[in-house]
Order: sequence, then structure tokens, then C-alpha cells
Amino acid sequence: MDDQWNQNQQQGNPDQQQGNTWQQQGNQFQQGNTWQQQGGQYQQGNAWQQQGGQFQQGNPYQQQGNTYQQENTYMGGANYGGGLEPEKAPNIFQQFIHAFVPTKYSGLTKVKVGSMIGFVTLLVLIATLFLFGSLMLELSSIDMEEVTAALPDFEIKNGRLHLDEDFWYDEDGLFVYMTEDIDGFNYEDAADLAAEGYYNILLVGRERLSLMQNMEYQQLNFRDLSGLEISRSWIVTKMVPFLMVVIAIAFVFFFVGRVLWYFLCAAIYMLIGMAIAAIASKHVETGALFRIAVYSKVLFFVIAAVISLLPFANFTIPFWIRAAATTAFMAFAIVKLPGGKLNTAPPMPMGGQGWQ
Repeated sequence: MDDQWNQNQQQGNPDQQQGNTWQQQGNQFQQGNTWQQQGGQYQQGNAWQQQGGQFQQGNPYQQQGNTYQQENTYMGGANYGGGLEPEKAPNIFQQFIHAFVPTKYSGLTKVKVGSMIGFVTLLVLIATLFLFGSLMLELSSIDMEEVTAALPDFEIKNGRLHLDEDFWYDEDGLFVYMTEDIDGFNYEDAADLAAEGYYNILLVGRERLSLMQNMEYQQLNFRDLSGLEISRSWIVTKMVPFLMVVIAIAFVFFFVGRVLWYFLCAAIYMLIGMAIAAIASKHVETGALFRIAVYSKVLFFVIAAVISLLPFANFTIPFWIRAAATTAFMAFAIVKLPGGKLNTAPPMPMGGQGWQ
């Protein structure tokens, strides 16, 4: 009787088919039949199955214990899990070496803010000290008393230069010009003289003076002297003995301004880096882009510092060349960062017959 009943039961169910589906059994998926008969009821093996009040999907997300795990995600170049230790950030000396190698910038993006600021400060300090030392050597070779003796009888009082007639001095790379006919000079005037081969240039107008030493430009307004009266006799008796101190103080302000200017330029390059990352479809955080901009500037900063120390180098690299080369260097570093491109694929549609 039992065998006959089973035979009739199988013949009375022509819709029963054997296929390839997935069933969840003990937190595992097994291949079974599309339709199964249990107690006269049919169950369908959908893409989603409910067991213990929890839904699980095989790909791309699986929920176990109310937790989702993503298998195919963009990791941003970082090492998460897998038993691998995260890449350590380079120290301050390694940062200098890696700044010249774009393929090493993945480590530089992990440098802490304090370490990055310390690196830039040390870099600018070393360059400023070399420039200061070079200037001291040049000044020590100049007989200042002889120079001041050749100066005309002038006076700077109440924020204005008083001079009977124009004066100029041109010897051994030093050029001095003083006049009461114009308010003052600017960077272009000093740069034109530097292009002719002068290393130390002093241009004095009625209201301000301009000083260029090895292509480093500084300017002083006489109204900022706070009532100080300066004359030729004052320079000979007071200025010359304390000239080194005055220059040292000026270089302190020059150093601080140079550090701030470095970071300001890096912020501008960071905006360019955002555009590069968008074009390359690379997901790079803002902090990482700023670090890339900071270290990309190291190459031409060092080149400019070396050129300023060479006595025979009477030229500077044009700004547009430095900007273009730094941008290209930064773009190469961004492209070489590890990690995939931004995931722009549409989400996977849900299969099966929906939720049960």
C-alpha cells in the first residue's frame, strides 16, 4: 500500500522538477531542487531565504548576526585585515627622499600633520640658513667703510629720503642707486639688474628702498622706521657694526613668511590635485591630496635653493615652468597611488521572487 501510494503521489505531481538552486542549511548554501514537497506543501528556493528571522544574500552582501559584510569594496589603497600590517609612515628624513619618488607617495599620505609641518619647517630653515651664510660670506668680502665713504650726504627723516643729487655705485656685482625723483622701485626693476649679472642690488627711492640679494627680494617703507633718522654718518658709526644683527633679524621674518607661503602654495596645488583625481576617477581624501601637494613642491624648492647659492647662476626658473612641472609631478603621484578607481557601476538588481 505504501509503495502504491508513493507511486500515485509522484504521478499526480507532474510539476515537480529538479534544478539548480541554493538552500541555506547550517549557515551554508547547498544545491537542491526548485520545488520540494514536505507534508503536502511546496517551498520555493528564492534568491533570499529567511532562517531564524534573518535574511542572507550570497553576493555582494551577507548578513550574519545582524552584520553586513561587503566582499567587493573599494579599500582606498589601505590594508584592512588579511593579517597584513599597515604601512608605516616615513620619518622626517625618509620624507625628503621619498618626495623625489612619486611611487613612494602612498607612504607620504600617511604622514601625521605635525610631522609634515616639522618637515617643511626644517626644509625651509636649512635653505634659509644656507642663504644667510652665503650672504654673510659675501658681505665679509666687501669693505663696508669704503662703500659708505662713497655714499652721498643723505638723510631719511619723517618717512622720506632727502638727497641733494642722484647717486649710484657699480662694482664687483654690487649695484646701488639712490634718487629723490621717484617714490620707489619694485621687483621688476631689481630683477632687470639681476639679469645683467648683479648679485646684490640696492635701489632707494623717496619713500622706500628695494633690496635683492641672490634673487631674494625684500622691500622697506621709510614710514615704518618709527621716527628713526638715518644718515651717512649714522651708517658709518652705528649701522655697520650691527649690520649682521639687522640682517639676521630680517632673515627671521623672511623665514616665517617663507614657511607660510610654502603652505599657501601647497593649498592651491591641492585644488589642482582634486581636479586631477576627478579626471583619473581616483578616490583620494583631501588630507592625502594636501600632503601630495606639499611633497610635490620639494623638488623645485630644492632646485631654486641650490640656484640661489651658486654665485655664477644669475637666473631663476620661470614661475609657469615650476607650476607646470610641479603639477605634472603631482599628477603622476596621484595616478600611482594604490587602490582602484571610483565604483560607478549600477547596483546589482535583486533576483529571485523577492523577500519572504
